[in-house]
Amino acid sequence: MREEIEVSNHLVRNLERISPENSIFNYKSGRKAFLALGQGNIREWLETFLPNTRIIIEPKIIGSIIDIQYINGELNMVIDKNSQDITEILRTLKKIPKSLPIKNRLEIQGVLYDDKNLSTSKNETDFIEIHNFISQSKRLKFCAFLISHCKINHFQSLQELKYLNFEIPQTQYKNFISDIEIYLQCWRKGKLFKSYPTNGLVLKINSRKLQKYLGENKLSIPWAYSIN
Repeated sequence: MREEIEVSNHLVRNLERISPENSIFNYKSGRKAFLALGQGNIREWLETFLPNTRIIIEPKIIGSIIDIQYINGELNMVIDKNSQDITEILRTLKKIPKSLPIKNRLEIQGVLYDDKNLSTSKNETDFIEIHNFISQSKRLKFCAFLISHCKINHFQSLQELKYLNFEIPQTQYKNFISDIEIYLQCWRKGKLFKSYPTNGLVLKINSRKLQKYLGENKLSIPWAYSIN
């Protein structure tokens, strides 16, 4: 219990104040809510960093990305990729906590996926329409991978989510970017992240300081990269 309180306090201390203009929950319905992952020449992207830059490797899970907002510890709103309010559709899902021991406003991003569909396909889309999930709701899972507006590094962010009883993705941590190709080949051979339906890997810079330095543009996130 004491450990949980300490973890909660640590998260609260590192949450940034979310201004209305910076919250995707204030977007009008129909506006794209989530920035894309960086794509292109992975070698060029990696060469922009020091050789020992810590990178976290996650599965690129096939499913529907959503964002969940908690206010005063209670689930307040859930939106999909088009900023549509899908709160009532998802409120019945047991895999999504309805309350948290955090009174600050908290916005968490993750992916809904069908854990019975363990296909690995480069061609299968990332997004699956929420309504297509309803008939399979009993086997749906939610994997949280980001706390928005938070000052801690990515590894710490995942650990906070775990303590809040969210499922977090399996990860691999590398301090040497030269090893990335090895993990990519393992995934292609079906030896990595086998418990998810995937269509690639996601590479994320761990350092929050470096993330903020790289910033973000109107289309993509420079500190997170998708490869397959």
